[in-house]
Amino acid sequence: MSAVRATESSSESRGRPCAWSEGGEAAALTARQRLALVIGGKLTAQEALSASDADLDHAFFLRHGVDATTLTSVGIGPRQLKRRGAADPAQLCALGFGALDLCDASFCADAVAAYGADAVVAAFVSRPADALLLAGTSAAEQLGLDMGTLLGMCKGDPGLAHQVLLQARSRAQGLAGVAPLTLLETGLRKSQLGALGYGRNDVARQTRATEAQLRELGF
Repeated sequence: MSAVRATESSSESRGRPCAWSEGGEAAALTARQRLALVIGGKLTAQEALSASDADLDHAFFLRHGVDATTLTSVGIGPRQLKRRGAADPAQLCALGFGALDLCDASFCADAVAAYGADAVVAAFVSRPADALLLAGTSAAEQLGLDMGTLLGMCKGDPGLAHQVLLQARSRAQGLAGVAPLTLLETGLRKSQLGALGYGRNDVARQTRATEAQLRELGF
C-alpha cells in the first residue's frame, strides 16, 4: 500500500458517519449530537443539553475542548462550523482539523464550498509532508494543486519528491506542466527520474526543459 493510500485509510479513523449534507449545514444540533460532544472534552452533559443552539459555536467548542474527532463523529463539518462562527479555515485547524482530513473527498468538498479552495490551501497545506498526503487524491484536484505545486513544496528533498511523483495518476503525463526549475530544485536527477519511468525525452517533452537544464538534471 502506498503512503497516500495508507493515509486515506487513516482519515476514516475519525469515524465520519456520512458525507456532509446541505441539510446538516443549517440544522440545529439534536440531543444525541449534543451528548456526543461530551466525549473526550471538558463539557458536561448538562452544559451540552442546556446550551442554546446559538451558543454552540466555534468559541464554545474551543473553550470546552470539543475537537475535530468529536465534531466529525456527529457530522459537524466545515459549512456548519462556518455558520457557527469559524469565519476562516484556520479556525478549523484550531479545533484539530488538518491536511489529513482533506483526503476525505466529502470533507474537502465541504471545506471548499465553505471557504473556497485558495483559503483552504492557505490554512491546511503548509508542510512538505502535506504534498505527499494530497498527491494523487481527489482533494488535490478539488484544491487546484497540480504536480508542479506539490513538487514545489519538496524543494531540496528528492526523497519526498520521488514519493510525490509515485502518486501521479498518469506516468505518461506526470510531469506535464512542471517547470524545469521546480524539478531541479527538488534535487531529483536522472537516476531517480529514470527509476520512476521518466527518460530524457519524457522530461523534455513534459517540462519543456532546455538542453542546459536537461544536462543539469543529469541527462
